[in-house]
Amino acid sequence: MRHFLPRTACCTFLLFFINLPAVAADWPQFLGPNRDGIVRDKGLNFDWKTKPPATLWKVPLGNGFASVIIVDNKIYTGAKRETKDAVVCLDAKDGKELWHFDVAPTYLDKQKHGYGPRSTPVHHQGKVYALFPMGELVCLTTAGKQVWHANIFKDTGAKNHAGEKYYWGASMSPIVEGDLVIVQPGGTDGNSVAAYHKDTGKLVWKAGSDPMGYASPITATIAGKKHLIVPTGQSVLGVEPAKGEVLWRHAFGNEFNATAASPVWADNVLFVSAAYGAGSAALEILPPDKDKKTWTVREKWKQKKMQTLMATSMVLDGHIYGFSGDLSAFLLRCVSLTDGEIKWEERMPGRQGLLALDGHLLCVGERGDIQLIEAQPRSFAVKGELPKLLAYKAWSSPAFADGKLYLRDQQHLVCLDLRK
Repeated sequence: MRHFLPRTACCTFLLFFINLPAVAADWPQFLGPNRDGIVRDKGLNFDWKTKPPATLWKVPLGNGFASVIIVDNKIYTGAKRETKDAVVCLDAKDGKELWHFDVAPTYLDKQKHGYGPRSTPVHHQGKVYALFPMGELVCLTTAGKQVWHANIFKDTGAKNHAGEKYYWGASMSPIVEGDLVIVQPGGTDGNSVAAYHKDTGKLVWKAGSDPMGYASPITATIAGKKHLIVPTGQSVLGVEPAKGEVLWRHAFGNEFNATAASPVWADNVLFVSAAYGAGSAALEILPPDKDKKTWTVREKWKQKKMQTLMATSMVLDGHIYGFSGDLSAFLLRCVSLTDGEIKWEERMPGRQGLLALDGHLLCVGERGDIQLIEAQPRSFAVKGELPKLLAYKAWSSPAFADGKLYLRDQQHLVCLDLRK
């Protein structure tokens, strides 16, 4: 005998599943699973005027500019603990500290902006890799036990410029590709980029001769070949990740090494941007052909109006959304990826962090104000605001996992519920 649900029950049953939010549970590295800052969860709460996001918890964390990663309901980041900089692990349910592992004497930059680590850890196959300002690179288990320890300056022979014009120290976030953990010591003698074996900490290769950059590398598959794309102090490099062969180099930037924003690969174009006069460019990466045996980089467009200092730009539906400005006049701009044309711009109160969420931009002001903005090229439109949620300096990149938003200032970590 067949049994049927009543029509109303069937409709309710189907609507329940249709309206379930699609969530991605983990945020395992800087800027998320794809290292692009784009949250792919659906069904989130964007009606902030009627239902503002609830604060699930707020906990003391300590000084540091590192963002957080979230894996298996555990949070990992870097923070100052008394006189040491440490890897810290928290429970994502309530923010309770589970353990911390001291790595190095705490770091304070030359301009005294703040103590603590700058680089965001990365999780891969049950291990956490974290880089610290003076070059210490550690591999820990998720239980906080050290597997190996290295120093990217001592191992590669690259000079540590911390305290000179590179006063922020090592700030780029490591990336794991295959069996390698890749970092950027910034040596000028074939030791600009370095790869360590993820299990042993053995130095596998060194490559490039560009000074250190603050921005973090990404990977992209271009014309069927995997590229490690590394922003340096004076260029952007394309490196074959397994052996460290430099495939191409494109001069970009200035002597001030002035961006913490990662490159963005979208729609077969590489977008790069830096502040203090460097500007922006959209680059086409062309593979070797029968006439040329090397990869070619061609500028599709270049302009000076978009100059990104901190937050990585988001590329959505053929448009770049990012912040321009270094010392003053901070602007949120929408720029066409096709030709660099500015579609709109809006003055913002100070430096900002940025994520993209299902057709929206989440802007985190350095003084703690949060704005939700529509990601569309017609005009600037605010959907919601959360004033004074954090304290100055809220410079860490926001993170997102399992419907929850994680925000950090110099003293606290906050978890907001963005689920409906």
